[in-house]
Amino acid sequence: MTDMHLNHIAIIVSAEEGVDFYKSLGFAETTRFVRERDTVVFLKNADGITLELFVDAAHPARLSYPEAKGLRHVCFSVPDLDAAMQSVPCEPARTDFFGHRFTFTKDPDGQPVEFCEIIS
Repeated sequence: MTDMHLNHIAIIVSAEEGVDFYKSLGFAETTRFVRERDTVVFLKNADGITLELFVDAAHPARLSYPEAKGLRHVCFSVPDLDAAMQSVPCEPARTDFFGHRFTFTKDPDGQPVEFCEIIS
């Protein structure tokens, strides 16, 4: 399978506040399905990244330490890290292995979200 592309990222959030968080990062709601057990909200940003958010307060809280195996964080490339850091509370900026500036924030349920400044 060599012709593979990322289709979407699925994240469980406990309340509508989680949907609002991702909207504050520039994602727009495209579709919403209300089911008996949860609500599924699809969001897309200008670069075509699709998030599938499952809104359901019944899921257990995310472990923070020790971290469970599996998805560790989601990272979004941004052209201006300082501007991105103004949209939500973030940790101080650092430099990664490749010399890019980056920072972390968390969504309302504690899911780590990284912003990495990629300058073309």
